[in-house]
Amino acid sequence: MKNIPRRGAAAVELAILLPFLALIFSAVIDFGRVFYATQALDNAASVAAMAASGTTWVPSTTTTADAAKAAAVTEGATLSPALTAEQVSVTVAGGAATVTVTYDFPLLTGSLIPGRSVSLQRSSTVRVAPRPGD
Repeated sequence: MKNIPRRGAAAVELAILLPFLALIFSAVIDFGRVFYATQALDNAASVAAMAASGTTWVPSTTTTADAAKAAAVTEGATLSPALTAEQVSVTVAGGAATVTVTYDFPLLTGSLIPGRSVSLQRSSTVRVAPRPGD
């Protein structure tokens, strides 16, 4: 049997597999980025709910809802793009303060997904602290 030269076979195999490997790598990076963003949003919602519940000091010129939004924006400053006050919803009713944070997260692999982003949402509910004299 004649020995057929196989020069370049490895280069052809790499050329075929390289786009697939790059896509897998990008998807893994996106998963890690989304996981980090959800943790940051969860923390922002928790901090904002604590501020909205009255358990933290708020200046008399600021409402608890505005203080909660400011706290969430401060916690969400590490995101890219940063969290804004418009993405934070504060509801105080029935003895509980609920904060919902909604964030559109831009993906690296956005060309494969219509809209090029994923909408992330995290909520936190905390009981409202009793005020002196109530």
